[in-house]
Amino acid sequence: MKKTGIYLLIVVALGSLLFFCNLGVRDFWNPDEPRYAEVAREMLLGEGWLVPHLNSEVYLEKPPLFFWTIAGTARLLGTMNEPAGFIPSALFAVFTLILTFLLGKRLFNEKAGFYAALILASTIMFFWLARRANIDTPLTFFTTASIFLFFEGFLRQKGRWIFYALAYCAMALGFLTKAQVAVIVPLLVIGGYFLVQREFAFFKDRSHLFGLGIFVAIIGGWIVLTSLAGGGDYLTGLLYNRTTARFFTEPSHQEPIYFYLGAFPGDFLPWFLFLPSALIYGLSAKGRSREFMFAFIWFLLLFVSSSLVKGKRDFYLLPLYPAAALMIGYLWNALSERPKRVEKKLFTIPLLLLTMVLVLSAIGVPIVAAIIGPQYLKHPWEIGIVSGLIMGVGGLLCFLAYHYHRLDRSLYIIVAMMCVFGLYTTTRVFPEINRYKSARPLSQSIVSVMRAGDQLGVYQLQGSEYNYYTGLTNITRTETEEELNNFLRSPHRVFCLLQENHYEQLKEVFPVQVFVILTGRVGHRHLVVISNKPSS
Repeated sequence: MKKTGIYLLIVVALGSLLFFCNLGVRDFWNPDEPRYAEVAREMLLGEGWLVPHLNSEVYLEKPPLFFWTIAGTARLLGTMNEPAGFIPSALFAVFTLILTFLLGKRLFNEKAGFYAALILASTIMFFWLARRANIDTPLTFFTTASIFLFFEGFLRQKGRWIFYALAYCAMALGFLTKAQVAVIVPLLVIGGYFLVQREFAFFKDRSHLFGLGIFVAIIGGWIVLTSLAGGGDYLTGLLYNRTTARFFTEPSHQEPIYFYLGAFPGDFLPWFLFLPSALIYGLSAKGRSREFMFAFIWFLLLFVSSSLVKGKRDFYLLPLYPAAALMIGYLWNALSERPKRVEKKLFTIPLLLLTMVLVLSAIGVPIVAAIIGPQYLKHPWEIGIVSGLIMGVGGLLCFLAYHYHRLDRSLYIIVAMMCVFGLYTTTRVFPEINRYKSARPLSQSIVSVMRAGDQLGVYQLQGSEYNYYTGLTNITRTETEEELNNFLRSPHRVFCLLQENHYEQLKEVFPVQVFVILTGRVGHRHLVVISNKPSS
């Protein structure tokens, strides 16, 4: 128990350092963060907590729980700001590290769980999403919790129904976070594993009944309360039109079936280099076990099913990250506990590959920063050199661990390098990129030229970032030339924000004289603010 407490303390401390340090150093960035923050802000303004709103219109894309966490955090902080948007994701990420440790302990042993949690915390994509206002971070916590609780409950002879009940609670809360996917993921993993292992007793167990009742009560209660609050159309749009129907029609974010084969290796760096070795060892006669197969089936089923779905984004794979970390943690634990049973090349090959990647990055990053960095950074040379130095030192230490046959130490070297790099990125790089990514400066300029009675519109832009940073909840969205022209014909003064290339295409055919009031840039978009009346 003492060792477990020490491991947990280290995991929580590391996660807190990585995910909470300088959390408010940047603004909300597109595409999702300003939208989620604005939905939470409008909840606080009185639009209602059961039916989310964006731009004073019902927001059909997501259930409300993630927005509740942001709005609730804002209430605790006393203001709606960037930390209020980021803190929930950071908390859920730390909780996921704890679950990963506990799962590793249950599957293998304490050290394997500890390694898995360290690996997960220092993975590029997990670190990045833990610091974003991103809905997939809480989703991953709830799916991991459901999977862990179902597995733990099955192994228990007494009190099984309690674990199943908690698993169904986690699944219900996941449903209130991202709808059906929060149910599909744990049932696919748990159901797939027990079918492969021919553990049919799991499916017949009456211990499920109480938990199923809780699940139905939570989801049913939310549906009833939302319907009573006038959210019938919201429920139809959310639970069918925007989710279920998209599996059978053309979804957004369409990518080819092989998309994740290219995206996942980079997102799971630096640990992806060790994943093939973990699979080789875990599926070999020496390393194969029912426990490893649990993590492997979890990983395989989610990777294949996610690849078959047409709509793909790189972070949609986040729920399988704990499984990948567990498999690699199992490999490192075997090196630590039973070094004679593990072929050294399973470590030396990926370690030398990582060393090469780090050395080449140490050379290349300063050059790349000098060439393209000035577009985004105020001090590209400094950032390039320091980033390269961190990678170079990490590569050197990895090589020394290989040279002096201290392969077990290389895991801590890699984790330490990623921590240093992550902290440098949050303290130095993010603030500089924020000048390029943030919609705050342009929004504040827009507010400064608007007067009472003026109306703001956007043309072929999402626009939620301008809702949030102007404080306006009634921005007019226009998608066609006709809608834009009708907006500009208003007898009152109106402003419209559009991309510069769209302005150049349309400026000769506007139905009224327009005036360029402001220009600016947000991300890769060069923007123009026009008005039907000159600025006073």
